[in-house]
Amino acid sequence: MLKNTLLDLLLLPRSFYKKLSDKANTLHPGIILVGFIDIGFALGAELFGYFFGKTRAALIFNISLTVCFVLLVGLIDVVFFALPLFDIFKFFRVKEKIKNLNGQLIKLMKVYVASHFPVMPVNAFFYWLVLGPYGTEALSLLGYFVTSVITPLWHAAILARGINAIYEFDERLKTLVFFIAYLWTTMLGYALGFMINNWFFVLYR
Repeated sequence: MLKNTLLDLLLLPRSFYKKLSDKANTLHPGIILVGFIDIGFALGAELFGYFFGKTRAALIFNISLTVCFVLLVGLIDVVFFALPLFDIFKFFRVKEKIKNLNGQLIKLMKVYVASHFPVMPVNAFFYWLVLGPYGTEALSLLGYFVTSVITPLWHAAILARGINAIYEFDERLKTLVFFIAYLWTTMLGYALGFMINNWFFVLYR
C-alpha cells in the first residue's frame, strides 16, 4: 500500500493516465506549457540580458520573439517526442488492440506533457540553487547531478508508467519502454537545447 502510494506520488497514478482523453483541444495548453518550460530553463541566467536595460522597441521585439519561441518549441518538443515512439510502439504486443490510432497518439502526447509536472519544480529548485545567491561549488555539483542524472531517470520512469498505462503492454516490454523513453528524451533534449541556443536565441536584440 505504501509502495503504491509513493509510486503514485512520484510517477502519477495509473488511473490518471487511463483517464486521459483523445481530444486534441485539451492538448494545446499542454504544448504551450512544455514550450514555456523549455524556453524558461534555456533562458536561465541570460534572462536579464535579454529583457532588462533594453530600449522599448528591443524589449517588445524580444518579448514577441519569446512568445513565438514558446509556441514553436513546445510544438516541436511534444510532436517529435511522440511521433517516433508512436511508430515504434505499433510493433509492441498489447493486451487489447488499439482501434483509434490518432486518439492514441494524442494520449501519448498528453502523457509527455503530464510527465513534466512532477519533475519541473525539482529542476527549477536546483536550478535556482545554482544560479541564485546561495550558489556554491558544492551546490553546483549537487544541482548538476540531480538535473543531469536523477531527474532524467525520474522523468523516464514517469513516461514509462504513463505509456504502459495507456497501451497496456505485455509485462516483458515494460523495462524496454523505460529505456526507450530515457534514450529518446535525452537525445531530444540535447537536440532542442542546441537548436534553442544556436538558432533561436541569436535572434534576440
